Amino acid sequence: MTPSPFSIPANARRIDPARQRATALKKDGSVNDNDRVEIGPTPLAFAEWERLGLEPPHLPTLRAYRLQRIVDQLVARDLGGILLFDPLNIRYATDTTNMQLWTTHNPARACFVAASGHVVLWDFHGCDHLSAHLPLITELRSGASFFFFETGEHTDRHARHFAAQIDELLRQHAGANRRLAVDRIEVAGVRALDALAIEMCSGQEVTEFARMIKGPDEIKAMRCAVAACEASVAEMHQAMRAGVTENDVWAALHAGNIRRGGEWIETRILSSGPRTNPWFQESGHGC
Repeated sequence: MTPSPFSIPANARRIDPARQRATALKKDGSVNDNDRVEIGPTPLAFAEWERLGLEPPHLPTLRAYRLQRIVDQLVARDLGGILLFDPLNIRYATDTTNMQLWTTHNPARACFVAASGHVVLWDFHGCDHLSAHLPLITELRSGASFFFFETGEHTDRHARHFAAQIDELLRQHAGANRRLAVDRIEVAGVRALDALAIEMCSGQEVTEFARMIKGPDEIKAMRCAVAACEASVAEMHQAMRAGVTENDVWAALHAGNIRRGGEWIETRILSSGPRTNPWFQESGHGC
């Protein structure tokens, strides 16, 4: 008799750690191994794109292009680096994702990119494995939280500790340049960086100008994203019938999005497309 999965001891390994990892690559350049944590297109999405004659982007090339776009903007503006808390900007710079909606209103993750190209990612504690497949991240840390829900009456102390790390990184990788772009930050962080004589500049301007010019692989990703969106919307149309509610229709759209590897749908506007493609969660309009 086949044993029930519930009879497996709690301390037993479900995955053999000695198992050799797959060496083949998917068409987007990612490892063809389902024992992984990265979010990406599903076999359904790849099959649909192949039928449409669409070529997926090469992810390692796309990631390097986006990081270079940020670095170029920093150099052009004589900035020592940029500090990112917006999860969409972090995704653009590093292609990492972790609790995207939650960290939108709970800034527990951060990223620093130096004009030299040095990248530091502060992820949520215990989540180092989520970015283990990304070689462009130079350092991985934790402890970027200094908002009241997380740190309470110790918020100022946590902010000072974090600001000291930024000060250290600027001195190491920007020399005497104290100009730091910041996209958004808690008040305690502003005060802590000010106290260290760090000159804060507009980080949103840097990231928006970086996004302005799309690379060849981004164009491919946009085409694939549009195709995945259209397929999900077509399934939504099929679900529309007499007696069905708007929530039922939205459920069909969400299902199509998830089935193709998307993370979430940002709005409930029927004329707006879903974020069906994880490559483009850094922008509000799939671009």
